Amino acid sequence: MENLELRNVITGDSSHPNMLLGMHLDETQNQEKIIVRAFCPDTKEVIVKNKKIPARQYVLNKVDEGMFEGVMGKCKKPFSYTLEFKSYDDVCWEQDDPYAFIGQLHVEEAEKFSSEESIFGHKLLGSHLTEIDDVKGCMFRVWAPNAKRVSVIGDFNNWDGRRHMMCKISNNGIFALFVPNVTENDAYKYEIKTRNNELLYKIDPYSNHFAVRPEKHSYPYDMNNYKWNDDHYTNNKLHTRSVNTPVSIYEVHLGSWKLKDGEFLTYREFADELVQYVKELNYTHVELMGIMEYPFDGSWGYQVTGFFAPTSRYGTPDDFKYLVDCFHQNGIGVILDWVPGHFPKDAFALEVFDGERLYERQGQHPEWGTLLFDYGRREVKNFLLSSATMWLEDFHIDGLRVDAVASILYGGDLGNSHSDGEAVQFLKELNGIINARYPHKMIIAEDSSTWDGVTRDTKDGGLGFDFKWSLGWMHDILEYMTTEFDYRHEKHSQMTFSFCYMYNEHYVLPLSHDEVVHCKSPLLYKMCGDWWQKFSNLRVCYGLMYTHPGKKLLFMGGEIGQTSEWSEKTELDWHLLQYEKHQNLQSYVKDLNMLYKNNEALYMEEVLGTNFEWINGDNKDTLVISFIRKSADQELVVVINFSIRPYEGYDVGVGRAGRYKEIFNSDDEKYSGSGVINTEIIESSDKSCNYKPNSISLRVPPLGMTILEYLDIQK
Repeated sequence: MENLELRNVITGDSSHPNMLLGMHLDETQNQEKIIVRAFCPDTKEVIVKNKKIPARQYVLNKVDEGMFEGVMGKCKKPFSYTLEFKSYDDVCWEQDDPYAFIGQLHVEEAEKFSSEESIFGHKLLGSHLTEIDDVKGCMFRVWAPNAKRVSVIGDFNNWDGRRHMMCKISNNGIFALFVPNVTENDAYKYEIKTRNNELLYKIDPYSNHFAVRPEKHSYPYDMNNYKWNDDHYTNNKLHTRSVNTPVSIYEVHLGSWKLKDGEFLTYREFADELVQYVKELNYTHVELMGIMEYPFDGSWGYQVTGFFAPTSRYGTPDDFKYLVDCFHQNGIGVILDWVPGHFPKDAFALEVFDGERLYERQGQHPEWGTLLFDYGRREVKNFLLSSATMWLEDFHIDGLRVDAVASILYGGDLGNSHSDGEAVQFLKELNGIINARYPHKMIIAEDSSTWDGVTRDTKDGGLGFDFKWSLGWMHDILEYMTTEFDYRHEKHSQMTFSFCYMYNEHYVLPLSHDEVVHCKSPLLYKMCGDWWQKFSNLRVCYGLMYTHPGKKLLFMGGEIGQTSEWSEKTELDWHLLQYEKHQNLQSYVKDLNMLYKNNEALYMEEVLGTNFEWINGDNKDTLVISFIRKSADQELVVVINFSIRPYEGYDVGVGRAGRYKEIFNSDDEKYSGSGVINTEIIESSDKSCNYKPNSISLRVPPLGMTILEYLDIQK
């Protein structure tokens, strides 16, 4: 036995313990013999047992503290075996030798991890329950190129880093080891010895199942265990383009949507309650905040430590799959917030993972104090790309909302005049891969920058996102709605400004969580006026959102007229539904969603130039705007009044002569409106108006929206 190799194993400095431990053919002194070596501290005796011939047993000699070695009699060929250990207090146990499976570590696949081919790195790295040579166990693989030694520690070895030292199997620094008999119930983490001989204790970056906070370990997870029942939904989505489908999103933070005796609901309880609620309100999608594992509740899930794991706050990965499955079975798509722009300084996670900067580049985010991913490093880029593809494929997620795209583009510094070229290339590669592999899935940019071509195809020089949040629209409309009625004419152009640039990108119009926290007040209280006017303003605000080109997003609580700011610590103000105005607002949102889903003129937006047409957007005296939304088979006239005055006999220009019927009115008494509605079919006249050859005369409600459908269209 080589003294150096022996010392490295005993002192815990070995990155290639397989060179010494396990079964080896020894051809020294012109003789062939089989030698087995085992290292197990605190053990006084080790016996090798032949699996096929149990009577053949070989007692190993103790050659150093914890190190045992012995010749397997006259055997000349390797054989399957187990090891029987006896401790100093005469406790015996038997197990398969982890170093007997070195040939199954997939060295060639590990080398590819540093290439562009490895966008499914999660299938290689992490913990994978498997069976080798009829032995069940778990294959562990981790990337730690700067480590002197890596061990997997857990319940199965009393968290002793000397017991299961991993083998460095590739030049790019991947360590691997198959540990027999490990199950999904065995907690584990990695013990990493740095070049400076410091011991670090790290959670698995590719883990799918974290322990519930504040614990800092993982569990193996069998990705193939759950049996999906959403084939009908997923098959129907395969050939759809989201730009021409209705997308109305209910944004949810699970931990504060509803509580049970002050505690979180579970994923399976959400499957019973949240799924039905979203379905009843006629939303097409739900966007879930804070699903990827994170340690600090107050971060809302935007400081991620588990990029491959649904948070254990609400249950297991299978429980989360069940929730997604239930959404799909009810025709509802699932979008997740995904945070590839930064990660927190948690010592148990990605920070200086192997003792040196590995996932992070130098410096930190200037505002958040978090660490920034090194997009120029292929393995880091593959880590993030693998995370994205895993959620879309293995968890059947329908879309990802990429957080803080502006921060990514400009290296974390929004004041930077120069973009980060490596980050730009990462986003293009991300979207190119997903568009090619999953064209029916959505990638949405939460982007506050003025970057040109966020939703333009990467082949045409764009970033390749499907949609971009229109944060400018959100800012402008909310500022306008806070403005007192007598002064709205001064800000009229601000309210209509988004109609000028709506052709530049494919947008999602958000009224998100960001607008109802940190002393910004809930949406209802942002509205100006008295109590009746606040509700009317909110209805007309939602009405504009649903008729304005772009997909729709509303944060939870907005549908019931939440009267307190959102907090991750408390549930929504469900008690408000005992009051009629709040009940009616909820019904209004429900009907808006149904209106939107049932009228293709409101969502066919691939060629927006043929889908939208102004009638009048400049009337600062009446504060009434009007426009047409149309498709090949439908034409709608939308009239919205932002003043408190109703109008009788109000003329609106139309292009087509014929009959028009009101199909929706926000001022209906069933929504707590004043009842200024149009009950009769309206015949157009040939009197020109608003530069249109024909016109219709109608009642326009105060602080209200009316939508009329043209009945004589030739289909």
